[in-house]
Amino acid sequence: MMSLLNTLSETAVSGNHVAMKTTSSLHMKAVKNSDPKEIPADSAFAELVRKGLESTNQDQMNSQEIFVKMITDPDSVEAHDVTIAMAKANMSLQMTKSIVDGAVQAYKDIINMR
Repeated sequence: MMSLLNTLSETAVSGNHVAMKTTSSLHMKAVKNSDPKEIPADSAFAELVRKGLESTNQDQMNSQEIFVKMITDPDSVEAHDVTIAMAKANMSLQMTKSIVDGAVQAYKDIINMR
């Protein structure tokens, strides 16, 4: 069995960076070039957090909108669509809460270091 290290040339590995490329457009919407210097500036940590919070908020708004639509005009929306939207909103909210709790705990751990 051939290992990954045997398939890479010396030029493909530099320190702890491995040059990779996307072979299919279906592969994880990755940055075309894996060179860390060429990653777009909008992928900074603060921007990722902001996008995550906006996505969670959008899921909550969509869930509320489809729920109100179900109440006001029941024939215009399927019950399973409402259930899916509410489950998606709940999951994104729980994940956001978990990430925030982890960040707060990490901050407390750093502050309490002696």
